[in-house]
Amino acid sequence: MDPFSDAGELFAIHNLFYQGAYKEVLEQSLAGYSDSAITQARVYHYRAQIALGSPEQVVAELDDTEGNAALAAVKAFALYKAGETESSLELVGELVESSSDDATVQVLGAIVLYLTGNIEDALSLLSNHEGNLAAVALIVQIRLMQNKLDLASKEVQLAKKWGQDNLLVNLSEAWVDLHLGGEKYQEAFYIYEELAQTPSTSNARTFVGQAIADIQLGRLEEAEDAINSALERDSTSPDVLVNAIILYIMLGRDYSQYLEALQSVDAENPFLTDLEEKSTLFDTCAAEYASLIVE
Repeated sequence: MDPFSDAGELFAIHNLFYQGAYKEVLEQSLAGYSDSAITQARVYHYRAQIALGSPEQVVAELDDTEGNAALAAVKAFALYKAGETESSLELVGELVESSSDDATVQVLGAIVLYLTGNIEDALSLLSNHEGNLAAVALIVQIRLMQNKLDLASKEVQLAKKWGQDNLLVNLSEAWVDLHLGGEKYQEAFYIYEELAQTPSTSNARTFVGQAIADIQLGRLEEAEDAINSALERDSTSPDVLVNAIILYIMLGRDYSQYLEALQSVDAENPFLTDLEEKSTLFDTCAAEYASLIVE
């Protein structure tokens, strides 16, 4: 069984994690899971802790990984997020040598490798998967970041043959559609709309996806409705705040409250870094041409 599948007893925690509902993941009790599912349930718990900004705590809790490759992979990812890149890569290297067939090693090992610039090594590790939809979703994301849309689309089409209606497959298809553009924007909208209207998958992220599709389709008022729905569900999510800022810029409205909120919850967000760089570049260019302005 694919430990990242949404079937059986892992259904709820799986969907919550991949929707970004990390606080809700931690509210899920680990009691009652079968021996075959408990490790993956713990993996989701630890990854949610990391996502919420506590990688050091996870490293401490996993001082002894009990000889479990999946838990060791979580530790490697936590080490990376805690700033211990060398130790993380060393552990990933050991796991690739000993446990490259483990689904969690494939996904978290590949994430560390990708984030440290070892893209081909990440893809090589992911190529070992056998029915691991989380690996497929990660391959799709990497291919999209490489702007290799044909390869990303191919991965999705292959996955749909055996993973139809799985949350990760649906999300991967929507990501590809948004990159392909044109009539595909509408198809992406339909995917996110269905997810947003389904109680088990309705959350801030699905409404953000719906808003992005609306923006690309020129439907700014509908996008605002979707962003407001996302804000109602999670007003501190960096993804929600970034897209709220972008939308309100496009609408010509004041976005300062969302910018201040983003600076408060995620001061190192790439969007803020990019915004600062562009602001500095503009000021530099303006200063160079100031003497040419005729008053």
